[in-house]
Amino acid sequence: MAEMEIEDLKKQLKEARAREENERRKNQRTTLAEYLYNCHFDLYQKLRLAGPSESSTGLATSVYGKYYPRWFRPWHAFTDSQRQEHFDDVIRICGERRLFQQASTTRDNGLNFERKKAGYENAIDHFEKTAVEDPTWMILEPDLNEDIGAETKTGRGKQQPDGGGIRTSIDENESPAFMYDYKAAHKFAVEDLEAALEKETLFMDVYEWAQTDQYETDSTLRTKEREAARIAMALIQVFNYMLWYGVGYGYVAAGKSLVLLYYDRAEPLVLRWHLCVPDKMVIRPTAELHVEQVSQTAVAQLASFCLLSLRSQALTGRPLKEAMNQAEGILKKMENGSLHGTDKSFACDESPVARKYPLRSKSSCKDSTAPLESRDEDEEGGAEGYQRQRGAGASVNKGEKDSSRKSKYKGTGGSAPAPTKQYCTQACLLGLKLGRELDSRCPNVIYHGVGGNTYHPIDAQKLTKLMSEQLRQDPYGSCDALIGRRKYGSSGVLFKLELARFGYTFVGKGTVSARPRRLEHECSIYQRLEKLQGDVVPVHLGMVSLRPGYLLPGGAYVIHMMLMSWAGVAMNTTLSNLEWEVQRSIQTIYEHGVNHQDEREPNLLWNAERCRVMVIDFDQATLLPPPKHKRLSQLSKAGRKRKGDEFNYNSTKRGVPGVLRRSVQSVQ
Repeated sequence: MAEMEIEDLKKQLKEARAREENERRKNQRTTLAEYLYNCHFDLYQKLRLAGPSESSTGLATSVYGKYYPRWFRPWHAFTDSQRQEHFDDVIRICGERRLFQQASTTRDNGLNFERKKAGYENAIDHFEKTAVEDPTWMILEPDLNEDIGAETKTGRGKQQPDGGGIRTSIDENESPAFMYDYKAAHKFAVEDLEAALEKETLFMDVYEWAQTDQYETDSTLRTKEREAARIAMALIQVFNYMLWYGVGYGYVAAGKSLVLLYYDRAEPLVLRWHLCVPDKMVIRPTAELHVEQVSQTAVAQLASFCLLSLRSQALTGRPLKEAMNQAEGILKKMENGSLHGTDKSFACDESPVARKYPLRSKSSCKDSTAPLESRDEDEEGGAEGYQRQRGAGASVNKGEKDSSRKSKYKGTGGSAPAPTKQYCTQACLLGLKLGRELDSRCPNVIYHGVGGNTYHPIDAQKLTKLMSEQLRQDPYGSCDALIGRRKYGSSGVLFKLELARFGYTFVGKGTVSARPRRLEHECSIYQRLEKLQGDVVPVHLGMVSLRPGYLLPGGAYVIHMMLMSWAGVAMNTTLSNLEWEVQRSIQTIYEHGVNHQDEREPNLLWNAERCRVMVIDFDQATLLPPPKHKRLSQLSKAGRKRKGDEFNYNSTKRGVPGVLRRSVQSVQ
């Protein structure tokens, strides 16, 4: 073989190996630094913005009646140290391991944003999820699993923020960590944003324009300050979400920028900001990867922000109410209607799809960040439903406080004292209702007996009266909202209640409805199923009302509760006869004149005391007319037995009992 041919073969072999290596690198998973680099240049920078004629118009959502801070100051603690400290934590956990998706996948995702310009909030919603939130979760997942034991997820509900991070502790208890909103990028133009953030008195300026109608009448202001007003209103909106959800962290995402917000209740007149404009910090691709460069990307900064927020505690119950009393006493509200929002952001595009987990990839459950979403026309929940009590003002600290400092609110542990006793047994509360003897197996029987009497000292009517008085006097004492443990549904939140005087411990299904038609409907269902109470359905004890109510995260007040026994826990799907047990309970209810119509797994609980499935949540149930004749009644029962297979099929279509999946537990 000629020497020239040998050299040619060597060259071909070298080129083939190079192609093979290049292909291998394209398809291999990436390191943290490589992934951040790819996300920025192949994904984040691919966003194309629509022109003004193709974009949404108008101001932000109305801020009328919302709180605003006096001062708007830079968040130096995050800029100078916290951002890098938390990013160092991410680096320490991830190291050089190839944990992230290959470069080709990131590049393909970026091509989608080059094809269509973004002009509406829902376009930014999709971009932020794909280019920032999803990559942030992928980076946080190994860090959280190894180091913190928390996770984040988001959701969108009626009159709620576009999303929020949810902290999940090791014991599965959930609480909010931060809130956020999306804005169309042309409404948050970087040059306008930078100018607005330099104004320490931004919110007071906007307030003055509203009070004097200067914004409406001065043509110079209409052109010069319109963008500042729009930005201020968007920030005020998120600030109020932060207040009502009891968190100190939030942000506004607008495609080309992130404004990270921090509020320390120890300096209640100050809202602090950190501006993230990655395109100004990470300008062009480089031959070598530098950690300092990729740490300035949107994904890296949001990851640091998430880690910082997850280490804080949200306020709930009494501490949240006290904090809002403080806000009422110190902060001012936008009172003039001239700055009402006229945003038509969704006039052309479909609203962003509600989602539960933009920052995580696990299976989702019921929609909505806030647990309550009224379906009755007359329901009056939410932050404006009832007049908030005005609290005494606290002293104002002028200097910036480090976010890790202890305040009197953080020292509470984030929640009011919860009931400590175990739940009373079904036999105990059924005995109370029927005037029977005490149940010796009830864990609280020692507190029920009075003077050695073996009978219950009160009946259900008296219990309801005493509980109502106790809640009116102090809605947060011996009362614990179980939102953090996912005990909520579309219209109610479950509470653990403890009657202080006699130690009876049970649950209350609370609603924000001013006229609780759905709870009243459930009461009528329980009345029809009276013979099954304590066995197939919980023991129904009555209804109570409390005003001004129990403040929930998000601003709604629970003012009505339906009292009942604790039904049980999520079903153990390993039970061999579980399908039969589910069918037995549902069919028993049907034969007693009730069609449940919501036979999902969260509404079917296992009660160890009764060794059977207990059915809950009758807000969608209907009463069946009783057969007119005894013969028809017998035929009805026989027909139900003949339709066993059909019944099982219908239940399977609803998810029970054929497909028994792990899910959150609904309210009773």
